Amino acid sequence: MYILVAIAGYLTFAVNSVIDKFLLRRAIPEPATYAFFISMLSLSALLLAPFGYFRPENWDIGLALLSGACFTGALIVFFAALKRQDASAVLPFVGGVVPLLTVFMSFSLSSERLSPRDYLAAGLLIAGSFLIGWAGSKKHGAAGWIVLAIVASALFASSFTLVKIVYLDLHGAFVPGLIWSRVGGFLAALLILLHPMSRRKIFSTSRAIAPPSLGLFFLGQALASGAAIAQNYALSLGSVTMVNALQGTQFAFLFVLTSFLSKKYPKILFEDFSRGVFFKKILAILLISAGLIAIF
Repeated sequence: MYILVAIAGYLTFAVNSVIDKFLLRRAIPEPATYAFFISMLSLSALLLAPFGYFRPENWDIGLALLSGACFTGALIVFFAALKRQDASAVLPFVGGVVPLLTVFMSFSLSSERLSPRDYLAAGLLIAGSFLIGWAGSKKHGAAGWIVLAIVASALFASSFTLVKIVYLDLHGAFVPGLIWSRVGGFLAALLILLHPMSRRKIFSTSRAIAPPSLGLFFLGQALASGAAIAQNYALSLGSVTMVNALQGTQFAFLFVLTSFLSKKYPKILFEDFSRGVFFKKILAILLISAGLIAIF
């Protein structure tokens, strides 16, 4: 069941990724500002409190808070990379590195172990993610995005591994872990306000956002919230490594979306349709499909 829940979440994330690219280019140009707004809205997870909340142990609360803080930090660095490179390149690269790091972290910090078939499936999904990112990584003047993407991946992997430990301690109850991790993200976002320049940009951006962009932002965050709930529910049910590896489905769907939309918005959603690049991306989708078949 957690496989289908994770896939549904990642398909929704793909749509949100396209919206992110529009907003980062047009309406909310600063990565820290965008991450701040997202972390503020993530407190909407408190609405889930009536559906199974109970107070965890202080140790689990601390881990969940740290997980949320790592996630907010990852968002800042991730959006900085997204400003330098196309979404169809950054997302697959991050999606390939995160499960690799998660494998090592889950071995060290939790008791998670996978079967040989699961490792095969994860390997195919990760290989497909790397290939689809490598095929689309060319952009004029884009420099340093890989370093940013690696840092973001490490923070994302830390966040997912820590919250998985919380879910294990809570015997799969995901509502308390989700709520406290979102509180951690909110508290980390407040630290951004301590930086004078970032604080000025946040307040100036909030006043300058046009109504159409504001509507697009809230639509994107509604989608992201639903996708995050699905992702966390999948994490509470199954393997953190497999859930992260399944992100390859997001990149395949993102490739399809950007292929259609890049014709109308070429300056925002550039997509290379040369024969070599197109062949690599089709091969990547086949690898991702093979990984899904191995899972089922």
